[in-house]
Amino acid sequence: MTLPALPSFVRSRTELDGYRLYRTGGMAGSDKTVGCVVLVTIDTDDEVTAKAWVDSVFVALASDPKSHPGGISAAFHIRDDGRQVINYAEWRGAQDHVDALSDGNGVGSPTSDWRRVQSFPGVRQGGFVRYQPLAKVQAEVE
Repeated sequence: MTLPALPSFVRSRTELDGYRLYRTGGMAGSDKTVGCVVLVTIDTDDEVTAKAWVDSVFVALASDPKSHPGGISAAFHIRDDGRQVINYAEWRGAQDHVDALSDGNGVGSPTSDWRRVQSFPGVRQGGFVRYQPLAKVQAEVE
């Protein structure tokens, strides 16, 4: 699977033009090589809703009995006007992300915490796109 380069507004895992980093997870002591970045877009009613939704994702991640082993990290950014969230998610590879979505429940297990994330009031799923990791793009330029 050939992946496109990340869009130009992505400066790094923690810096996206027009967005503020809100929360990150994963990566601590990770020896996994990032093979794919997934930008997940979520539309929200306002910044309060955006932050509450991201916090609910972290509750669901912490309580997930069987998280997918291909997931490496997540960095949640909230747009300056508070009406959109982008999750910069790092995966071992694109196929790991495909596999994590294969059961139709999203990336999480079918738990009450994940159902809360999926039906959160004031939140609309916007979709996702898989990209080449930033490090690979930078190496090709150098």
